[in-house]
Amino acid sequence: MKAAAAGAALLLLLIGAFITAATSILTGSGTPGGLACAITPATTSSPTSSTAGGPVAAGASTGVASTLALDVEQQAHAALIVQVAMERGLPARAVVIAVATALQESQLRNLRYGHLDSLGLFQQRPSQGWGPTEHVLDPRYATSTFYDRLVKVPRWEQLPLTRAAQAVQRSGHPDAYARWEPLAQHTVDTLTGACVPLVPGEQVAAILTYAHAQLGKRYIWGAEGPNAFDCSGLTMRAYQAAGITIPRVAADQWRHGPPIPAGQEQPGDLAFFNMHADGPGHVGIVIGGGQMIHAPNRRTVVKIDSYQRRGLIGFSRPTAHAVTGQPDPR
Repeated sequence: MKAAAAGAALLLLLIGAFITAATSILTGSGTPGGLACAITPATTSSPTSSTAGGPVAAGASTGVASTLALDVEQQAHAALIVQVAMERGLPARAVVIAVATALQESQLRNLRYGHLDSLGLFQQRPSQGWGPTEHVLDPRYATSTFYDRLVKVPRWEQLPLTRAAQAVQRSGHPDAYARWEPLAQHTVDTLTGACVPLVPGEQVAAILTYAHAQLGKRYIWGAEGPNAFDCSGLTMRAYQAAGITIPRVAADQWRHGPPIPAGQEQPGDLAFFNMHADGPGHVGIVIGGGQMIHAPNRRTVVKIDSYQRRGLIGFSRPTAHAVTGQPDPR
């Protein structure tokens, strides 16, 4: 009983610490979905600065557009474009198209002027059905509406960037988007490594509370509770307790969410082990302090172990792509 009480107290401390740490420190206030992009502010707002720790800039081999570095305002808008895409579960290609488009249309600035009635990051026209002026001048709204139209373009993922962007924008200069693709790709590569979706604290608490309540229960392959679990049955049910549906098996859970760089894992994230041809063979739930709760194998029970061990592949945070209120995929 003392051990159980101590374990519960530790869990509450971990949950409290996580909720405190999850406060946004990034490009803006917290957003629905809990995504945050940690970019390093430029040391100068000069558009030609490329000092260490300063703006994101493309390499010298990337052509005419490579001479442009991104200042603080531009970095913040690029990070927002990444952020909205990750919240929606869109692939990196969508972000490259969007960033290149915004670079061409506005130099990644929220302009209050443009050709005819064109406005904002993407120079969208209220008169052409993009929304009221105040909405078009809201960078999040402008980005969302750009993605709304992009994903309706047939086979947009396979199209050249110029054709995908033009299908959305209907520009008078469709080929102009091409010159920005190298810088857009470099910017997205840089920012996606720093854009980490954060799980709302109350959902983390539900995931960890459920997992902790299963400690000591038997491992049975294929079991999903309530009296026994296998590894992915435990993780699926823990997420389900937080109102989040994820796939049933570890390999599919690995593919379901974006990877989280090692060192940025948080309580509630999934840790994966033992890569096979079809994906990881084992999964556990990070609880903090280098530890996880998992259902290891039939020789033992649901328990707490270190995840810093042989066979560790990496981490994911499937809530970024989670679909709530749907049947479990089987």
